Amino acid sequence: MEGTRVFVSGLPPKLTNEELRKHFSRFHVTDAHIIPHRRIGFVGFKDAGIAKQAVDYFNKTYIRMSKIRVDIARPVSSESISHTPCVSCP
Repeated sequence: MEGTRVFVSGLPPKLTNEELRKHFSRFHVTDAHIIPHRRIGFVGFKDAGIAKQAVDYFNKTYIRMSKIRVDIARPVSSESISHTPCVSCP
């Protein structure tokens, strides 16, 4: 599953999962999911090569009037998350 998903930022408000899937349907989309309050989303593709083509094709393009950024999605690793201790925590 490595490299088969792309991260999309700068999505227009009120865009639906289905509209995101349809926008990327030029390539073989397996799934699409939006996090509306953050205006970001993820789109899955059949393989890593197709995902790379989608990044090259869609990065810095527009959906409605919003300029989007498209990158290969990276997993969150526990090493990359910095934890700031809570001052009020025991």
